[in-house]
Amino acid sequence: MQVLLLVGLVALVLRGVVCMELSSHPTVVHPAAVTDMATYRALAMDIRQGKWPDHFDYQPFYYTIFLPLLYCLSPGSTTLILVAQTLVGTLAVLFTGWATALLFGRKAGLAAALLLALSRFHIFYTPFLLYEVLASLWLSIMLWLSILAWRGNRLWQWLLLAGVCAVATLTRGNALLLFPGVLGFMIWRNRRRPVRATILLLLSLCLFYLPQLPYALRNWKYAGRWTGPSTAGDKVLALGNTPEAPPGGLEYPLLYHAWCRQSDDGQVSVPRNMVRWFLSEPLAVLELKARAFLLYWDRREIPNNVSIQREGKASRLLSFPLLVPYFLIAALALMGMALNWRRRSPKRLLLYYMAWMFCFSTVLFYILARFRIAGLPLQCAFAGAGVQALLALPRRWRKMDAQVVRQQRLMIILLVIGSFFFTCAAYSLYQDYGEAAAMRLLRPQGVCVTCSQDDSSTITRSYDHGPLSFGGVSPLRIPAAGLDITKRLCVPADAASAADKTACFRLLVFAPPNAVWKGTLEHGGVRYPITNANLEQDRFLNWLRVPLETLAVQEDGMAVFRLRLQPDAKAEMAVGADFLRDFHRTDFASPDYPAGSIPPAEACGELDIIIPKE
Repeated sequence: MQVLLLVGLVALVLRGVVCMELSSHPTVVHPAAVTDMATYRALAMDIRQGKWPDHFDYQPFYYTIFLPLLYCLSPGSTTLILVAQTLVGTLAVLFTGWATALLFGRKAGLAAALLLALSRFHIFYTPFLLYEVLASLWLSIMLWLSILAWRGNRLWQWLLLAGVCAVATLTRGNALLLFPGVLGFMIWRNRRRPVRATILLLLSLCLFYLPQLPYALRNWKYAGRWTGPSTAGDKVLALGNTPEAPPGGLEYPLLYHAWCRQSDDGQVSVPRNMVRWFLSEPLAVLELKARAFLLYWDRREIPNNVSIQREGKASRLLSFPLLVPYFLIAALALMGMALNWRRRSPKRLLLYYMAWMFCFSTVLFYILARFRIAGLPLQCAFAGAGVQALLALPRRWRKMDAQVVRQQRLMIILLVIGSFFFTCAAYSLYQDYGEAAAMRLLRPQGVCVTCSQDDSSTITRSYDHGPLSFGGVSPLRIPAAGLDITKRLCVPADAASAADKTACFRLLVFAPPNAVWKGTLEHGGVRYPITNANLEQDRFLNWLRVPLETLAVQEDGMAVFRLRLQPDAKAEMAVGADFLRDFHRTDFASPDYPAGSIPPAEACGELDIIIPKE
């Protein structure tokens, strides 16, 4: 226990130092208005003054209880927030170590606590007005209380656990999916006393939903339908589950807005649209979620609100080499899961359930680096168990036959290599060698989406590039001699045959604001001039938009666009090209680009067809 407290002291010091280093950083003191941090701060300050919002769009615990209580003690204080979140992060370390020790032993508990105490990402997120570190505390307490409740099997322990699950869900919504595992765990513990198990189940369900009820009722009054304690469920589902969605990061494509609008209007819910998409393209859906799964375990950070590469530069401690990167914890966690599977028990199986359900619930929505922080205590518990198992191997091998030892050594080496490969290279390897081929197989026509643009028309958008925010889109420089692009796009038969339609072609471009665009687009025997008048902004990016007089579609269902772009002598100019897509429908040509010097890629061109409603 004394050693665990020492680890907790280390965690406290590390988080305190980073908070002091970042205490005057603008993102900590006055976060930008477009961030969640600014929203949480503004809502918490209003609630402190008794001004409650008419609905709760985010999970409400952090900005309706945690922050307002702190602001009541010291209105608008940054220092008090830093102190509180430092203590929260430290308590998460202690509960993680304690729970892991109860599950796997003292050494495993110390290793788990030390890994979380030194976790670079867990430390980095401490100073910011985000709920991730608080959510990690709730999950560590859930695990610890579950073990105590299994041992003591007292009514108050199970009910306290249900209450913590409720608060965890009010802090981060996917904790809701952990609660069924806790209920199953409780029922199995009392399986020989069915009456007691039934009473515990009913009381736990009531206690779990009771704290959520005031928020849910307020949202019901606002939305006119039951949304639970947050009205953002459809939005977060749509962000990661449309045919245009990226596997990670945030992007707001056409269907995101359409699906959210349909849901808000009470026409079709986002889950129902997801089911429709799955039934039409099941393999494409599974491929997208597989990429998201790889990203969940991948070493890279997908920033949102804050970035360790940006805000983290203000802290010297965060560059300290002894801090533990995410990939090391993830790799050790995978090893711990594999090495301890044979010695499973109900308590350990609950940890397996919680860790994997947290993973899958995050994958179900979308992947951001900060969304993994809450699950770090669960990963550290397995990582600590993995460290203990690895340290115990030499002692075990002394009592084994030499041939068995050689076999086990080989298996351990393969396990270590496989775990680190999975967390460090699996996603990149798939991107480089598998994604383009998979897209040709699963979505040979590229992406084609149709939705209502307004009450009077529908829009059909066809393209074959991948996600813009987290994919293979990169600038392809327009050389001094100019760049010729031939782009072919698939046109759906119903859109091509529509009698009264308008169409436009768009190309993603990159250049300074003062750059002058010159060129032409040729389509259907008509040549269109390209100037700065064709520039428009969409999804925070610049596009050249060219309205078409007529849409010419070939017999094979393709529309062909030929572009000639001339560079501005005073500015670097480029077009968007996706190097993770290769449908063989884009040709780049320039005297300054020798044959074969441009890797296979698809130009980021899009065809919009607008059809009036009858």
